Amino acid sequence: MLADASQISATAVMAMTAAAEAFTCAPAMMPLTLAWNDDPAAAIRRQAAAARAGLRAIRIERAPAPADFGLDLPPATEEPPRRPAPAPIIAERIVEKVVERARVRQRLPDRRKGYIQKAAVGGHKVYLHTGEYENGELGEVFIDMHKEGAAFRSLMNNFAIAVSIGLQYGVPLEEFVDAFVFTRFEPAGRVTGNDSIRSATSILDYIFRELGVSYLDRDDLANGDPEAFNADGLGHGSSEGTLAGEQDEVLPAARFISKGFSRGAAPDNLVFLPTGGKRRAAMNDAQAESDVCAACGDLALTRRAGRLICETCGVAPERLG
Repeated sequence: MLADASQISATAVMAMTAAAEAFTCAPAMMPLTLAWNDDPAAAIRRQAAAARAGLRAIRIERAPAPADFGLDLPPATEEPPRRPAPAPIIAERIVEKVVERARVRQRLPDRRKGYIQKAAVGGHKVYLHTGEYENGELGEVFIDMHKEGAAFRSLMNNFAIAVSIGLQYGVPLEEFVDAFVFTRFEPAGRVTGNDSIRSATSILDYIFRELGVSYLDRDDLANGDPEAFNADGLGHGSSEGTLAGEQDEVLPAARFISKGFSRGAAPDNLVFLPTGGKRRAAMNDAQAESDVCAACGDLALTRRAGRLICETCGVAPERLG
């Protein structure tokens, strides 16, 4: 009488399957069923029992859960918190951006101020004309040569026009000065008629030294030594002589202000006092006095010919006893 299949133990089934595998010389995929609520440890025990029985291939299956099985889960009241998105990884890039500005020519007013400097470089006369904006910035230059060939004079005139256009389009004067000082060609040599520049290596060197001294306060370009003339034409500084503007006498303002440009707006009684200016050398400590001028209240008192003279107002106050 055959027994019910449900009454046969799993161990007997595995032993019978192993015997059949030995007879057929082929592995049989034996299914091993786990209860729906078995844990992984039960599956490990079933796998170990199959190995002891000599099975070469098994398939572990889990029985389906009963139909009435369910979990009492609380209702979802809030959305679960979302993980913030990771920050994007930004790779460093070198980007070159070219910004172009509108180049607008800034023209000078029709009535402009400036000055004319006459000088001779190596015996060749040069007239330098300047034109300024209302704020005093240089806007144009003109160069006139005396008794020179037509080609050379025309070349210098057109060179001055090119420099003027560059200035009006915003090219800094410093760029022109750095580019053309120390250029060397004839005529060159001693400079006469200019109180700041004594020698130059060329006409262009003289012109842009003059512009640098007058408009950029480049005192290092002044006072060249004609006796020790070399490639740069520079001297040894202010110790060689008195720089322009270091005069001690009172000068009328008409010497520096154009009467025609001002059209009589500047009165005739304006004068420039010898205050020293930017180019005056530092006052000697031995000459400096600690007394206060009674006229202007300044401390710039120096002794001249046995008397105290105020450097600011020019008054000779009595020394306080």
